[in-house]
Amino acid sequence: MQAAVRLGNGLIMHQRDVPIPSPTEPGQVRVKVHAAGTNPVDYKLPKLVAGPIAGIDVAGVVDAVAPGAPPGAAFDVGDEVFGFATGGSVAEYALADASKLASKPETMTFVDAAAMPTAYVTSYQALFEHGEMRPGARVLIIGASGGCGLAACQLAAAGGAAEIVAVCSSRNAQLCADAGATEAFDYADDERMQELLTRRFDLVYDAASGSGAGEDYRGFGMDVLAEPRGRRVAINGGFGEWFATLTGWGRGERDRLMLTRQDGEELTKIVELLGGEPSPVIDRVFELDLSGVNLGFARQKSRRARGKIVIKVV
Repeated sequence: MQAAVRLGNGLIMHQRDVPIPSPTEPGQVRVKVHAAGTNPVDYKLPKLVAGPIAGIDVAGVVDAVAPGAPPGAAFDVGDEVFGFATGGSVAEYALADASKLASKPETMTFVDAAAMPTAYVTSYQALFEHGEMRPGARVLIIGASGGCGLAACQLAAAGGAAEIVAVCSSRNAQLCADAGATEAFDYADDERMQELLTRRFDLVYDAASGSGAGEDYRGFGMDVLAEPRGRRVAINGGFGEWFATLTGWGRGERDRLMLTRQDGEELTKIVELLGGEPSPVIDRVFELDLSGVNLGFARQKSRRARGKIVIKVV
């Protein structure tokens, strides 16, 4: 089969002769991939950790289930699904644990479905689990025009936030507003950012710090937290922050660095929260071929994508 294969050092290339995987473990299914979403982790994680095939987010049709699956199992052959693949998704076929998949809404395209899993589940958990967002909350989203940031704008709006303030470039302000932001601040405008420091927020969702270009909004995010229960939730951090998070040393309840929990049921909840018809923001769609894989991951690495990048397979 065709697949996007990791070579090491962040390099990913198109390859035609990759073996088709077979589901062998209980609860595992094989998906005939129609589309796969890309994420920064695809090129940041080493091959030894993430496996040879790139990609996590998948949308397609179940075409095989592991032997011994009981009648009435979560998914049957022919079911349209989306969620988290195991062992790579940017390929013609992918394996997945059924518990990490959800039924694709009939009204959604496979491309839209492939754009959702990591960005939306990460943002949902950041806002509602780690951040304990409630209706009427004042929410600040840093890095609002990326995949996670735009998902957070939509989810915060659907969850009843009173204020959704986006930190993004000036050219992306309208994009964030269309996704639900009530206000936007240009991170390059020092005067506006100083003005933002006078505001207070119940939740700061930081999708920018530690993303690879030296951004660090941790201090800023803590400075604008409302007392006494405001929280900052980040999805990236340096070694020291990850060490503190994983060991429990040196981090308080108000400053959290999170790891995404891959969860198919949560995807279903997200679809329901968004009224049954999610509309993820797609930056660009590429084909699963030599040019598409090269251009798609180059676009992902550029950090200039406005929304999600998707590789279309079928």
